[in-house]
Parts: sequence; structure tokens; C-alpha cells
Amino acid sequence: MPEPLDQCLEHIEAWRSLPARKRRVFSVTGPSAVGKTDFLNQVRQRISESIWIDCRGMTADAVALRMREACRTRPTPGDAVILLANVQYAGELLTSAQPARIAEVLAPGFRRFGGREVWVMAEHDPALIPVAVDHEYEITLADRSPIRPGSDQSQVDARVKALAAAELRRVPLAVWQLLCAADGTPASSEELLDLAHRTPDVLSVTEDESGTAEVEFVSDALVHAWRRVWPCEAATQARVVEALSTAVSNPPGNNWTHSDPVALYASRALPMHAALAGSLPALLDNGQLLAHCAPTGLYEALTVAYPDGVPYASTAALLHYMEVQGIAPSKQGEWVAWLHHAALCAGRTELADQLLSATPGLPWRTIWTRWRPPGFFGLRSQDAGRVDEFGITSVDPSARLITARDTTCGKNAAPRYQYLRQEWDPATGVRSSAPVTVRRALVEGDWDWVDARSRTETTSVVFARHSDNGWEQDPPVGSLPPRCPASVTQAVRIHDTWSLAGKEGIFAVTTNAVEDHPRQPPYPGKPLVAAHCHAAPWPLPDRAAAALRGDALREWLEETFGASSCHRLDANQLPPGISDAGTRRFLTETGLPEIRDFLHLAITPPGDRPLHEVPWPGRGRDTPRHLRARSEAPSNGPFYELGSWMYSKLLLDGTTGRILRDTTGGMAEPLAAGSLVQFFAMVRLFDEFRRAHRPGAPDHKDAQASLAAWCRHIDPEAVQGEVWTHILEGYDFEDSTWDLATYGDDYV
Repeated sequence: MPEPLDQCLEHIEAWRSLPARKRRVFSVTGPSAVGKTDFLNQVRQRISESIWIDCRGMTADAVALRMREACRTRPTPGDAVILLANVQYAGELLTSAQPARIAEVLAPGFRRFGGREVWVMAEHDPALIPVAVDHEYEITLADRSPIRPGSDQSQVDARVKALAAAELRRVPLAVWQLLCAADGTPASSEELLDLAHRTPDVLSVTEDESGTAEVEFVSDALVHAWRRVWPCEAATQARVVEALSTAVSNPPGNNWTHSDPVALYASRALPMHAALAGSLPALLDNGQLLAHCAPTGLYEALTVAYPDGVPYASTAALLHYMEVQGIAPSKQGEWVAWLHHAALCAGRTELADQLLSATPGLPWRTIWTRWRPPGFFGLRSQDAGRVDEFGITSVDPSARLITARDTTCGKNAAPRYQYLRQEWDPATGVRSSAPVTVRRALVEGDWDWVDARSRTETTSVVFARHSDNGWEQDPPVGSLPPRCPASVTQAVRIHDTWSLAGKEGIFAVTTNAVEDHPRQPPYPGKPLVAAHCHAAPWPLPDRAAAALRGDALREWLEETFGASSCHRLDANQLPPGISDAGTRRFLTETGLPEIRDFLHLAITPPGDRPLHEVPWPGRGRDTPRHLRARSEAPSNGPFYELGSWMYSKLLLDGTTGRILRDTTGGMAEPLAAGSLVQFFAMVRLFDEFRRAHRPGAPDHKDAQASLAAWCRHIDPEAVQGEVWTHILEGYDFEDSTWDLATYGDDYV
């Protein structure tokens, strides 16, 4: 210790006087076993009513809940000082992201709660938490008696080394045997138990509730010291994965309430062993194994296997987006039901079938889905889109589900009211008829339909609405729908099937009548602290990449702008001033797309007329002042008018092929794109981005970041300009770019 506690108190009090904007976490650091926890405990004695939380074995979310509850129930008024001990040993697994999540996210961000100012002091071991601390408010304890595990290569050390590879702190002898066998040092349970009893300074033996002997290192500091000296090689981890996979695939009774100790260990630790072996993707794509893995272990494994982000459209991405939606089941069966649902929504039918076959008797299961999964770019024909109004066409046996979405758009001062009405077969999810656009909401129109408000006492159909307190039924009888995230808003039960609707579409589930479904609040909507991972950059869609190479460019553009929307020009319609070969080829082979009413863009192809040459505004002697460009002409032209974009005329430079704004209105940025192909490719991608309904902020941000990256790849010079920067960062258009009814919810 560099100085007595009495001399440190002045430093601590100076920290406590900091205002919130300057407040940092006060760190007590130093190597393991130098007395950090004891020092923090002495501080606890000096600061009355301080809040003590030992983070050992706890997740960051659990620590956050303890911090919130302590601040909420603290009997004395005033500010709170929270002391976080053993931060470096947080997490159920020994290889864990929880220490970093607490140190990097939770502790620095917890400055105020429930009207109280909060100061956080935390214990850090720099060898286990590579977090940059604020050295101005830090106490570093000296390394007086470092832990030095045995370094010889005797058989005893090898078996202790094998135990250090365990991911749980305490394991039964059967798991230790498995680890020894994988490391090439097989041993009987009697031999291992005798070894543990002969090394009480290293290992501790206890018994669980059933009397089964379990073994662990005497301290977390010691096991991490052994891990540093004797790291487990990837080849050994691979053998552990193989043995655990066999155990978890064949548990007694083929269910996840494992009575076999090895299978129980595997359900919690197998994903991390696979991540350390480099084989996590294969495990995740095996539904038979995935179904038996607990979510906590899976999320921890993602941080090791994907430090640069989960790959696009992978099983890892499915797990990541389940976490960011706040789906946090309390039971394994409920978790597998959501895994199965996510796989079906993503079109992963083989994975979904494997999950079902591995876990009979789910509390509920999805039978069909029109629900859009997060983490995908672009439009999907199978998605129903957001549902605002939900009901049935009638109460007879041939009743169909009816949904409506408010698609009102246009300027706020003059909205164009419209609603998309759709009907669906409740047994299969097949669309019963073509979608219809109407001018009034269902509740306002004269429609033959039944909803929760119009049902009668004799109606056998049950309606339910999702609130902050969970599901509320009308009538309040029968089983409840599954516990859902807040994006699911309404439900209707016809016979034994619940059809659920919300921000991402509709889907139908059957529930297990044997299961008890008590009323529960919805999932929180997002992780309490932060997601374990992030998404890796999404790849440019294959169709877009092919179109940029010149393969089916016209077809790709017309897919979004409309059939026959690209108007080709004959060679004799091209003015001689258009000398750029790429531009001439685009105009004659692909054609100029006709676009209106979004992105402040209006393109009107010339029809049978040649393109019209215009001067750069300001060059003509008679040009009115208000039409003069705010910048000099970027070239000598000639310039041809294509339409308008962002309050200025959109011009084609015939010599260079560049697309320019004449800057008579809006931002003073002339360059729109380096070519027609680049401009319409970026517009086409933006159009697909804005039309793909994204109810979740994380999903939207990932899609927006990917769109910006693709545009930087397509035209790095133009995208650096002010206009594209504004657009890609979320420009608030006042045309039909966004649905007025959804902009505030979808794009924040």
C-alpha cells in the first residue's frame, strides 16, 4: 500500500466534492492478492452509509439492479457512495465480459439515480480488466506477495492445470475428469479427490445438496494465476468441446433440466469452450446443441469469438439482436421458443427444426410468421409490416385476420392520409387478398370487422393488449399469450392459436396447455447495461454489387423505382456535348429513372425530346439574383438539366459525367455524384433503406451505418460533402420520404 488509509482520505474527499460533469470512477487497483478488497472495506468503515456490492460471480445487469435497488431503498437522505468490490471477478464464467461491462459501461455511467448524486469507487485488477482508469483519482496498491503457482510439469500440476481450464468456479469430479482426459492426463474420481484433499492451499472440496463432491480453487486470484502460467491450448479446448457436446446431446430424459453433472456443466460452459477452441460458429449452427445452451453462456461466448462484431445474417447475429431487444427468458424452454421463433423469421428452417427436435414440450412455439427479424437490410416480400389496428373479419369459422397500418405521408402541414389494409389466413399466415390502400383508419371506416372494442359477450374469440404490465385479456379467461418484448402490441386467440401483431408484423403461436403462464411484465426492450457485442459491418447487397459492375443495373433500379421507370434515350437524343462514354452508355442502355416525391428528388426523363442544355446559374447576364448559384461552376460544362434535388436543379456535366446541384437553394454543395451510376445506386440503396420498416433503434442504426459505409465505398468524394452527410445522418425530409405516422418511433 503506497500510503496509509488516513492519508488517502483527503484524496477521496476531494473526489467526492467533484460535480457530476467532472466525476469519474475512483479506482483501487493493483495485482491480485495485494489487499484491494480489504482497502475498499476500510473505506467502507470510514464513509457512513456507503453501499457495498461484492461483484464476484455477478453479471453486470445483476450489479446494476443491486445499485438501483440500494439507491432506491437507502434510508438516509442525500448522496450515495457505491463501493464495487471484486469487479475483476464478476461473471458466472471465469472467462467473462462482465468485469469490462461493469468497469467500462456501468460504473462510469451511474452518476445519478432517483434524485441522488452517486459516486462509484471500484476495485480493478489491471491484469484482468484492461480498462484505462483516471490516474488523478486512483490508488494503486503495491505487489507485496504475488501468487506464484507451481511451475514444474509433474502429473499433479498437469491435473490442477486441467482444472484451471474449467469455466465454472466449482465443478463436480466428473467434469474435472473430462478436463483431465482432454488434456492427456486421465484420472479416476478417487485419484482427483485424493489430490484435492492433499493440496488444501490450492483446492477446496465441498458437497452440493445431493452430497456430490465438488472441487474449486481456494480463490479466484489463484485460479487466474494458474491460467496465466498454464493457458489451455485451442487443441485441448477442441477435445473438451467434443466431449461436452456428446454429454449435452444425450442428457437423461432428453431435456434441459440436466441431472447429469457433465451435461449441466455443458449447458452453461460449452459455448465458451467452443469460442476458445475457435469452433463457436459450428456450435451455433447446430440446433441440437444450441437448444441446450443457456443464454448467459452464449452471450459471453460471443464476446470472445466475435471481438469485431457478429457477422451479418449469422446465428450469432440472431442471438445478438435477441439481446438488444431485451428478450431475457427466465427458463430454458422459453429461451428455446424464442430461438425457434427467431430462426423461422430469418428463414432458417433447418435450424428451427433442429431446435424443435432437441426440445420437446416447449411452453409455446411459432407455427407461422410474417414478422420481420432485425439485422437484415432491404425489403422482404414475406413481411406484413407494422400493425396499428388488428382484428378479425367476422366471428364465423372462416374468419380472417385483418391488419391496418397508417401510411400517411407528405408535409406535416398538408398530410396525405392513407392506410394499408391487409387480410390473412389465421391458420397459415397466407395473405387472403391483395393489400388495399384506403383513406380512413379501420376504426373510422364502415368495415366488416371485429376488434376488442366491438366484440360481444357471446364472441368466442379472445383479444389481448400488451401494456407495461404485460398482457391484458378481454375477456380475462384462458391462457395468456407468451411473454413478449414491447414490440408485440396486440393479440387475438382463435380456437387454440394466438395470433400476435405489433411493430414488426404478425405471427401465430400455439401454447402448451400443461404450462402455467402467469401474468408477467414485458421484456425490458433493451439490455439493462449494454449488449455484449455489436454487429460487424453489413456487406453490400449482392444485387447492388452486381449492378455496380454493370450486371442487370436497369432491373435492379426498376425493382424499387417501378417497372418501366427507367427511360432509355436513343443515340440521336444525346446532345453532342455529352462526350463521357459511361454517361452515354447509361442513358441509352439503362435509362434515366423517373422519380418523384422522396429525398427531395424529382427526375423527369425528357421523353422524345433531347436533354435540355442550361447555363450554370449566375453566368447569364440576365440571371435574377435569387437564382444565382452560391458557388462558382465546378467545370466548363456543358450542363444538362435532369430534374431537382435538395432545393436545387440537378445537372449533368456532359464532359465529365458528374452529377451536380446548381446550389440556387439549400446547401452550397454542388457535387451530387461522380456519375449517373453512382448517383442512382446510392439513391436506390437509400430508397430500400427508408422503405424497410425498422422498429428498433439498434437495428436502424446498424442499417444506417451500413448504408453510409456502402455510399462511401460507391462514391467517397460525393459522400464527404455536406448534402450526403446530412442525408445519411438522418435529414428530416418534409416530403414522402418518411411516413409521418412512424418517423418519430422508427428513426430515433
